[in-house]
Amino acid sequence: MRTTPLNSPPKPPNPPVKPVGFFSRGQLAAVLAAPVLVALLAFGSQAWESFAGGPVRSTAQFSEHVMATRQAGEDVYDQLSPMPLNQAYAEKEGSTSCVDDLGFDGTGVTRDEPIYTWELDFASRRDYLAAVVHLKAGWSEEGRTVKDIPAPAEGERGHGLPGVSTTDEHGTELALCLDYFTGEPVIRAEGTCMRYHDEYGYDYDEDGEAGW
Repeated sequence: MRTTPLNSPPKPPNPPVKPVGFFSRGQLAAVLAAPVLVALLAFGSQAWESFAGGPVRSTAQFSEHVMATRQAGEDVYDQLSPMPLNQAYAEKEGSTSCVDDLGFDGTGVTRDEPIYTWELDFASRRDYLAAVVHLKAGWSEEGRTVKDIPAPAEGERGHGLPGVSTTDEHGTELALCLDYFTGEPVIRAEGTCMRYHDEYGYDYDEDGEAGW
């Protein structure tokens, strides 16, 4: 005798069995995201230190940084061809960007950014332009990244005289260009901002001018 009605609904399928020993989707996402989070934290830490002015150096290290910046500018002078008519002297500039606005520097810690310029007197505009071309070629041969500095617009000082710049292996920005205020040719060497222990009141602005 039939006990099950004709057309009875089929039995629901058994629920799938969860595999043992594997991550769920949420757990897998968390595992994959962990290395990314660690990398972001490391990057953020380095960026924050850079924003804060980098690691704190000694006074001697900052003094070496100042001398290396000045030497980099002097090396540019030695590469000029044709040479300017005058004997160039290094003039120091103060930095308006390397300042502790947010109060990162503790007691005995200061920061500074060595910047030097050399005023040049070329015999003619043609000589200046030739020096720019020669310097650009030399830097390119050394494998450096070279950037063109646009010439001042018509009506401005130095109209039609472009410049050239690069960055050396120490991060010093070097340029043969026109001075922003005077419109006269200059070599410019700008070192990186550095924090250091001010052990004996060192200030590169107090040093005498350096010439050749």
